[in-house]
Amino acid sequence: MSKKSHDQSSPSDLNQHRTQQSSLLAQFTNATAPGYQPQPQATTSTHSSASGFNQNNTSYNTNSTKSNSTASANQTAKNVSNTFLPLPSQTINLATFKGFKFVTLDGLLIETRDIYDKISDTYQWEMCQDQEDRCIAYIRDQCVNKRTFLITSGGLGKNIVPKIHELPQLYAVYIYCADVVYHQEWACKFSKVRVVCNNDDKYLLPQFAVDVAQASIDWGDALVKDGKRDAAKEKFQKALSNLTEYARNPDPTMVNEVKIKLDECR
Repeated sequence: MSKKSHDQSSPSDLNQHRTQQSSLLAQFTNATAPGYQPQPQATTSTHSSASGFNQNNTSYNTNSTKSNSTASANQTAKNVSNTFLPLPSQTINLATFKGFKFVTLDGLLIETRDIYDKISDTYQWEMCQDQEDRCIAYIRDQCVNKRTFLITSGGLGKNIVPKIHELPQLYAVYIYCADVVYHQEWACKFSKVRVVCNNDDKYLLPQFAVDVAQASIDWGDALVKDGKRDAAKEKFQKALSNLTEYARNPDPTMVNEVKIKLDECR
């Protein structure tokens, strides 16, 4: 479903910039936090290669070769991989961990709401509906010790992300907007922004599925260490379901690792 409305208008002086870069790809922002390896994604079905940009090939394998470029996050890949990559594994402390929370500042589309619910494995989203202050307060005060996923429009995200980005409970942010080029310019400064796109079917939902899968794997790993194999098995099964049903083209290495973890729980 393409983004068509509810996004703040861009300044007029960006019109020429957008025209010149109409083929620019929606991409995960170049994360500054250690271990983040963003992967570009196309906003349209057709695009041209842009000279002067470095290809950013990453994979789930931490030994993959990375570009030596120190250029800006808003780069165009010469060849775009269709693989959606996860966040690096992050240890969960079961003594304090309170689960996942899913928040949207820009109401979920009716056409895809069911898919969001299935990926998140809950129907209880916190629907902030354009209320920026409420959203900030909720994530800050009600999501402590939770892994919080936030979906927002570009205009609302531009205002709220700088205010909540450093909160440890904020795990991942997804920007769904009409003007990808404009919103990449600010989003690239924030490592927790996972995708900036104008099509949730093709880009946001698959990336969201992969990120929830990785968080579920982390939870399962913690349960295994705590001797709770049956509970861990449920988390690994959820991760595998997300990868195989909603990630479109998941990284095979990640899928294989989840299958191994499931086998070890049997």
